Amino acid sequence: MTKLALVTGASAGIGREACALFAREGYRVIALSRQPSGIEFADLEMTLDLESFEKIEGLAGELETEIAAAERVILVNNSGYGQFGALRDLSESMWQKQFCTHVFGPIKLAAVCLRLCEQHEVPLRVIAVSSVLSIAPQKMKGAYCAAKSAMNAAHDSFWFDEQDSKSLESVSLVLPGPVATRFREHALAALQPVIDRASAVHREKYKAMEAALAPGARIKPFTASALDVAEKIYQAAEVGRPKPRYLVTPQTYIAAFVTRFMPHSVQRRILG
Repeated sequence: MTKLALVTGASAGIGREACALFAREGYRVIALSRQPSGIEFADLEMTLDLESFEKIEGLAGELETEIAAAERVILVNNSGYGQFGALRDLSESMWQKQFCTHVFGPIKLAAVCLRLCEQHEVPLRVIAVSSVLSIAPQKMKGAYCAAKSAMNAAHDSFWFDEQDSKSLESVSLVLPGPVATRFREHALAALQPVIDRASAVHREKYKAMEAALAPGARIKPFTASALDVAEKIYQAAEVGRPKPRYLVTPQTYIAAFVTRFMPHSVQRRILG
């Protein structure tokens, strides 16, 4: 029997690096993504649609075969993208997709995996990749901040609900700051439909955001690599007593300090 890693958002960036790291460490790796792309580190690829509970449930049969043969299962809820823009300009579907991707879908997948692990008496660890913006919201990024904050709360609540399970060992969240992936490229693509429908009041803010997300834009100081985040994920998977939170990049440590120890009026001046 081998240890099994299920990694969502596996086609690029953090997910791809996590697949590679787990594979190097002897795990059987299942890569889950919306559009499987032939990941060389994966033993198996599956199509995952986080916007449909029915389709997530539809993976149970294939997942059960894998889970039944595993000595331990690590679920990495890593899928995500940034829907930026002023909240007044976002459509209902934009909101819905953000929360399906970061909250509803990941929790449904965790529930399916837990049920299967309980049936076969296999231990399970759930690790979700969140963001510094889940604890330190920024202007023009409200939907993404809200979805990541809800991701934190939902995964914590999943632990509180299921901590008496004989299979669920831990639920951990990894909070990176800026990471050198294609996140900005995807965020820019998601922003364009917002700009097309946006009110004029935020025109200058949209121009600044487009410039910040554009190819060749300045990289923020202390930007982490995707491997830096993958190593924190692996730490949460392997350590004897996993922590509820793993912080990556100085920005996240600073944000955690500010939001824990400073009054909200001060936080708004610092973070706004």
